[in-house]
Amino acid sequence: MNYLYIAFTDISVSVGYNNNKYDYTFDTVNSTYHDWLNIAKKINSDFQLIDGGVIQRPVDGDGKKSYVIKTQDNKTIDVANLFTESLNKPFIIENIREVNQQNSLERKFIHREKELTWSIEYSGLTSGKDEYCQESLLTVANGYIGLRGTLPEMTASHDYYPATYIAGLYNQATSQVNDHQVVNEDFVNAPNGQFISLKIGDGDYIHPNNVTTLALTRHLDFKTGVLSSDWLIETTDGKQLNIRCFKFANMANMSHYCLHYQFIPLNFSGEMTLLTRLEGNTCNAGVERYRSLNQNHYSVLEGGAKQQNAYLLAQTHQSKIGIGLASSLCGDFFSPQDIICHFSDSVVEQSIIFNAQKNTPYTVEKSVALTTSTAYPDNWQDITKWELPSWQTQLAETKQAWQTLWDEADIAVSGDLMTQKLLRLHTYHLLSSASPFSNEKNKLDVSVTARGLHGEAYRGHIFWDEIFIFPFYIMHFPDTARQLLLYRYRRLETARLAAKAAGFQGAMFPWQSGHDGTEQTQVLHLNPLSGQWDPDHSCRQRHVSLAIAYNVWLYWRNTLDNPFMKEYGLELLNDITLFWLGLCQWDEQDQRFHISGVMGPDEFHEKYADAQEGGLKDNAYTNLMVAWLFNEMTTLYRDKRFTDKLSEFGFSANTLDKLCQIKTQLAVTLNQDDVIEQFAGYFALDDLDWESYRQKYGNIYRMDRILRKENKSADDFKVAKQADTLMLFNNLDKTTVKSLIESLGHSLSESFAEKNLHYYLKRTSHGSTLSRIVHAYLAEQIQLHDLSWQLYQDALYSDYNDIQGGTTAEGIHTGVMAATLNTTIMAYAGVDIRQDILNIAPSLPKQWQGLSFKLRHQCALFHIKVTYNNITVMSDKACTISINNHLYSLVPNTPLSLNSKEGNANG
Repeated sequence: MNYLYIAFTDISVSVGYNNNKYDYTFDTVNSTYHDWLNIAKKINSDFQLIDGGVIQRPVDGDGKKSYVIKTQDNKTIDVANLFTESLNKPFIIENIREVNQQNSLERKFIHREKELTWSIEYSGLTSGKDEYCQESLLTVANGYIGLRGTLPEMTASHDYYPATYIAGLYNQATSQVNDHQVVNEDFVNAPNGQFISLKIGDGDYIHPNNVTTLALTRHLDFKTGVLSSDWLIETTDGKQLNIRCFKFANMANMSHYCLHYQFIPLNFSGEMTLLTRLEGNTCNAGVERYRSLNQNHYSVLEGGAKQQNAYLLAQTHQSKIGIGLASSLCGDFFSPQDIICHFSDSVVEQSIIFNAQKNTPYTVEKSVALTTSTAYPDNWQDITKWELPSWQTQLAETKQAWQTLWDEADIAVSGDLMTQKLLRLHTYHLLSSASPFSNEKNKLDVSVTARGLHGEAYRGHIFWDEIFIFPFYIMHFPDTARQLLLYRYRRLETARLAAKAAGFQGAMFPWQSGHDGTEQTQVLHLNPLSGQWDPDHSCRQRHVSLAIAYNVWLYWRNTLDNPFMKEYGLELLNDITLFWLGLCQWDEQDQRFHISGVMGPDEFHEKYADAQEGGLKDNAYTNLMVAWLFNEMTTLYRDKRFTDKLSEFGFSANTLDKLCQIKTQLAVTLNQDDVIEQFAGYFALDDLDWESYRQKYGNIYRMDRILRKENKSADDFKVAKQADTLMLFNNLDKTTVKSLIESLGHSLSESFAEKNLHYYLKRTSHGSTLSRIVHAYLAEQIQLHDLSWQLYQDALYSDYNDIQGGTTAEGIHTGVMAATLNTTIMAYAGVDIRQDILNIAPSLPKQWQGLSFKLRHQCALFHIKVTYNNITVMSDKACTISINNHLYSLVPNTPLSLNSKEGNANG
C-alpha cells in the first residue's frame, strides 16, 4: 500500500513517500483557509497514486484522532479531513514514529474510510451563513419531524438557527411591504423542544456567544441518523466544561425525537443549574430576505409542566392546524421532585439546581413527542397522556429502522471515497425528507418539499422537483411513491377549480403547492440586488402538471399497480390531458397547434420583451412533453384494462381523435443545425457577453437579477437559469425524443442530441443546482464522459460545498440530491426503468472500480453489481432482462454474471 507521511512545522510541510522526503515551504501559523487548500492540492498533484496518508500528531497533541487549525481568516479546519477531501483518500492522525506494523496501519485506514463514507463532521464554531449551512446538512429528520443541526444551547439569531419543521405544517400570513400587502404561505417553524443549557453559580446560562469555544466537533452518522456534538468551553472566569450531546429523530416512530446531554466540570466544583425549555415563541426567520415579512404563524393555547413532564398545545393562525409538544426528563443527578417548573410567555421551563463535582460526568435525557392535527386528527391534544419511551429504547428502534432503509437504498461505489460519501449524504437527506416509516398507513398527506425538512427557503413548498425526486422512491420504496402521488390526487379538485377560474378545462396544478393545493406563487418578486418589486410570472410554469403526469406514468410502469391507476392515476392523467387539450390552439396559417402563455423550466424567460402579459409561445419542452402525454393517453385508452374507466371520466373516441391529431401537429422549431428552439422567437434574441459578466460579477448564477440591476432583462437574451429544452433528455431517452420530433414532421441527424447539449450548455448560467445534473445525464448518454463527470461532480458537491454561496443555509436541495442518485443508477450503471424489460447498459466512470445497488422493477427486487469486467444481476423473481442489448432469463435468487464488454455469460 502506498501511503504519504506528512509532518508540519511552523514554516514547512514535510512529505515522506517511498523512503524519500519532499519539503514544501508553508507558513502553518499565518495561513488562510485557501492557503491550506492550495497546499493540499499541490501535494495531490505531486502524489497521485497513493492509498492514503498519515499526518504527524502535534507534539502537544492530546491523543485525539485529529487536530484542528484556526486559520488567519477565522476558518476552522480539521487537517485530516481537509487532506482526505482534497486527495480523495483517507488520512489519519498518528505518531509517525509509532507507525511500524503495516497490517495494523491498513486496518486503521479501512476503518477510517468506512467512517468517512458514512458520516459528515464539522470542527469549530462558525456563525452566520456558514453555520446555517452546516445546520442544514446536519439536520436529523424522519420524514415527519426535521431538527436543524444546532447545539441545544443555541437560540435563533443571525448567528444560529435552531428550528423544528413538521411535514405539512403550513400557515398563511399577510405582510405590509412598502405599499404592497403580500400574503405568503410559510412552512412553519414549529415550537422548539431542543433547548438545554447550564449555568455555573449565579452566572449566565451558557451560550456560544458568552463563552470561549476551545474545541467543537459535530458528527452526523448516516447509518443511524444520530447527530453528536462534543463541545469544550471556557467561561469568562476560567471554568471549563465538556458538553456532549446526541440527538436523533426517531425513524421508527415519526412523532418522537430524543436528546442525550452529558457534561463534565473539568476544573471546578460548585453549584450548577440545568435549564431545559419548550419554546412556543419561535418564528420564521431562517431566510434573510423574508425577515421583513410577518414571521408569526401560531399561538400557544396552553402549556405546563409537572416534575419531569412538560407540554405545549398551539394552533396556527390561518390554517388552524393544531400542534402538540410534550417532553419527559430523566437523569443520573436528580429525581423528579428536584425539578422546578415554570410556564409563562408561551415558554415552559424546567430547571434543576445541584452541586457538581470536578471531573464527574452528569447526564440528562430528554424524550420529546410532537404532533399535528393533520397527522393525528383525533388525538393530537392527547399528547400530554403519551408514554414517552426511554432514550435507549428509541435509539435501538431508530437504528433498526435506518438499517432497514439502508438495506434497500444504499448505492455502494468502490474506488472513490468522496463520491461514496456524498451519495450517502444525499440518500440520508432524501430518507429524512420522506420515509416509509413516517408514511405508514398513509398517515401523512404530504409530498417532498424542494428543501426537505431542513429550512424555510421556497417556503417549504412542493414544486416540479418531484420529477427528480420520485424515481428514487419508485426504484427503492414504491409504496412511499404511491402515497406521495396521493398528495396530488387529493388536491385534484382544487386544481380543477383553478383551471375553471382561468377559463380552462381539466386540472391546472399550481407551480407552488403547500397545504391545500392552491397556487402559492407570488405575483410580485423583490430583487435583492436592485431593491425593486418586479412582476413574477412563475405560476405560468404549467409544466408542473406534466411532471405529475410523468410521475404517475413512471410509477405505474415500474410497479404494474393497476388498482392505483384505476382508482387515482387515470383520473389525474385524464384531467391533466384535458387541460392541455384546451391550451392547444390551431393556426390556419401554418397548419400547426400552438401553446401560448406558459413558461418553461428555464425560469429566466417569463414573457416577451414588449408584452404586458406573462408567458411565452411554444416552449419546446412543454410542447414535446404534451405530445408525449398524448401518446401515452392514446395507449392507455386502447388498453382494455383502462378503456371503461377512462370513459367514465368522459374520455371518448372523439377525445382520442383530437389527441392523435394534435400530437403530430404541435409546433416545434429547429434550425439548420438540429437545435430545437427553446420557445418561439428564442433564436432572434441577443447573445450575451458571458465573459464580461463573469469578470465583473464573478458569481453569475442569477443572471436575471444582474441584468435587472443594469436595467436590462433576461427576456432579451439567450440566457437560461437551468436546463429547459434539454430536460426532455432527463425524462425520455434520446431515441424517444427523436421519435417525438420526427413525428411532428422534422428530420434529425444522429448527432442532434450532442448539438443541442453544446448549444444550450454555453448559454446556461446554472442558477439552479438541478441544471448541472440534467446536462451531466445527457452528456453521458452521448458518450461525452469527461464532460458528464465534471458536471456530475459539480452537482454532487453543490450542497456540501454550498456552491451557490448561501442557499444551502436555507435548506438542502432535495431535487439535485435525488437527481445525483438517479444519474448514478441510470447513466453510469446504465439502468433504464422506463421499459417493461429492465435495460442495463453500464458506462462506469474511470474514477470508479465498481458500483452495486438494489432496485425494484415490476414487482421484482434486483441486486445489480457492475465492474469494468463484469455485470452481476440477481432477481428474487423469474424474469427477462436486457444487458447491453442482449436478452437474458433470470432464475429466482440465482446470480447471472456476464463479461461486461462482450456481453457473454460467465455462469
